[in-house]
Amino acid sequence: MPHPLNPHIRNGKLATALIWASRHPRNPLGRFLLFLSGCEIGREVPPSTYFPHPQGIVIGSHVQIGANVVIGHQVTLGGKDRQIENMPTVQDGAYLGAGCKVLGRVTIGRGATVGANAVVTRDVPAGAIVVGANRILPGSRSAYLP
Repeated sequence: MPHPLNPHIRNGKLATALIWASRHPRNPLGRFLLFLSGCEIGREVPPSTYFPHPQGIVIGSHVQIGANVVIGHQVTLGGKDRQIENMPTVQDGAYLGAGCKVLGRVTIGRGATVGANAVVTRDVPAGAIVVGANRILPGSRSAYLP
């Protein structure tokens, strides 16, 4: 599926295979693909998700992902405690930069941008930009908000 902002951007073969693997978690081929890429995807990923570099991605089993989300390499979406249901919700059109960590029961708003290596443990409003550790830039407006 093409990216909503640029129809010429498409997932590569490995990313397409990982999306397929997330939809078939019991299939040995899917598990092997996840192993080879160093990814741990514990839930079904929407087909409109874009993985520019699909290596080292961790997505917890109770994470909610909206449509047209961009997930960079080495991104972790998961819990911050032992309560397995306390995992993030990523709304439509969000951009998750390389190496970012989104932990706990937080919501990444529609069209928000989480910068590379940022750590998010609090809600992020729609269209906001987050850098560092929970630092939401004042007056920010994401380029990814349609």
